[in-house]
Amino acid sequence: MNAENFQAKASRAGSEPTNFQEKTFLVIDDVVSMRASLRNTISTLGGTRIDMAGNGIEAINRLEQRTYDIILCDYDLGGGKDGQQLLEEIKRRKLVKNSTIFMMVTAERSYEKVVSAAELAPDDYLIKPFAGEVLRLRLENLSQKKAYFSPVFALMDAQDYRRAIQVCDELLNSPSQYKIDLIRLKAEICLLLGDYGTAGELYEQILAIREIPWARMGLAKSMYHQNNFGNAVETFKKVTESTPNYMEAYDWLAKSYSAAGDEQAAQRTLMAAAEKSPRMLQRRKTLGEVAYRNDDLETAQDSYEAVLEFGKNSALTSPEDYANLSRVFIDQGKCDQAMTLMKDARKTFKNSPESLMHGAVMDSLAHQKSGNTEAAEAALKQALEHFEACDNRQGSVSLDIARSCFQLGDEETGKKVIQDFIQNNHDDKKIHLHAEDMFRKIGMHDKGKEIITNSSREVIALNNQAVRMAQAGDLRGSVELLMQAVTKYQGNTVIVLNAVHAILAYMQTHGWDEELGKSAKEYLTTVRNQDPDNRKYLMLADLYKETAKHHGLLT
Repeated sequence: MNAENFQAKASRAGSEPTNFQEKTFLVIDDVVSMRASLRNTISTLGGTRIDMAGNGIEAINRLEQRTYDIILCDYDLGGGKDGQQLLEEIKRRKLVKNSTIFMMVTAERSYEKVVSAAELAPDDYLIKPFAGEVLRLRLENLSQKKAYFSPVFALMDAQDYRRAIQVCDELLNSPSQYKIDLIRLKAEICLLLGDYGTAGELYEQILAIREIPWARMGLAKSMYHQNNFGNAVETFKKVTESTPNYMEAYDWLAKSYSAAGDEQAAQRTLMAAAEKSPRMLQRRKTLGEVAYRNDDLETAQDSYEAVLEFGKNSALTSPEDYANLSRVFIDQGKCDQAMTLMKDARKTFKNSPESLMHGAVMDSLAHQKSGNTEAAEAALKQALEHFEACDNRQGSVSLDIARSCFQLGDEETGKKVIQDFIQNNHDDKKIHLHAEDMFRKIGMHDKGKEIITNSSREVIALNNQAVRMAQAGDLRGSVELLMQAVTKYQGNTVIVLNAVHAILAYMQTHGWDEELGKSAKEYLTTVRNQDPDNRKYLMLADLYKETAKHHGLLT
């Protein structure tokens, strides 16, 4: 579709009335009479395809089975999560498309304060009671806006981000009431693709028009991703000072403080944010991590307990969340509480491989703290068996197992676990920080740092060798070396993506290779399953499609 067609479609989208008969609706309300009332109201607008959910769990089940055009959700859903928590969960789990309208319905006039403090805001909200005509007008406006952006949204949903940027540019070439929204969308796509310089320029372009908190946030994110942590800190601080309820700014400010090495400032920032918005699980987890590194066990305990309390009706908690709190209890000498907690984890997650693995290693650490070496060794043996058999070794479990090994005198196994963990995360500064903290806590700081450095060095050397081969013109040799590295470091996302990049560079020069193309696709699928939001993955997935199209393999 050329620029004129996009512009014509966008123009029609802004003027054509919405046919609600074609739309699919999901109504979420815990009160049966209110669900019936909303169904009747939607029916008067012409809507016929209407599903109902009485709580957050039912809503998630519905959304896992099908997509909806319009979601009307009550803020107060009775017990369990509220509407705002539900919105955050479905957005983070990507259960709705960019084109979906999410409208919050509430009797609470104080919701304006809630939504202003929300990281993920609904498209709009309505205060009950309201007339059907008010709902119609709101949905008309939102539908027209979503329809205007539908060509871009469709490309984003297909992960064709380069084309999405082109369409944004084509739409920006004609007058539009959504100009700032278009620039914002283009900037967000640039951030996704790792084009941080362009993203920063676009946010500055918006700020030159008028001061908008989200634009200054975007500018600060572009600074952070370019390792300009000092300016990022100052810019995020401006957002928190000018817009105290912009909660995401506190998270990024804390992240910037940590990157700059000021963990105390990071903790203070997260504590201030948690006080304002206590139910955000990821923030509580991060606060627990930072407080634990700062040896503030009381704050770490409070944070991890809040994660389990607020997340008990959510799919966002995991066995690792129980292990995090158990680790704090062990360091406090509360070994019985630590082991009881892991029993709860096994029960909650129905003895999943992850819960058995985390449970066994935390039991081992608790027995060690209690002085029961025999029980500790038996539990560690179980943990290692689960560890070898488990596909999901993400997070802190490797560090806990290594800690248990070192403390029980099995230095060889502990070192091997750490080496594998670091080599699969050789450029992740946060993981290195966690590993250094673990070694510090068991009195092995200097030796631990040496193990971490040496483990990283091997992977870095191999990666650098592949780069030198490519620069010297030996693209095939670079590809083969990186594919061998993928076999050796299967969990290293960076190496896997570097192999994809090398394969695509080779095929762009020498033509499509069926076997290499198949390998690149398999590597991309592996990363997508592990880390679907990885920026380099998104960029290379886009480049793969572009390369395949160039060779006539995709239309």
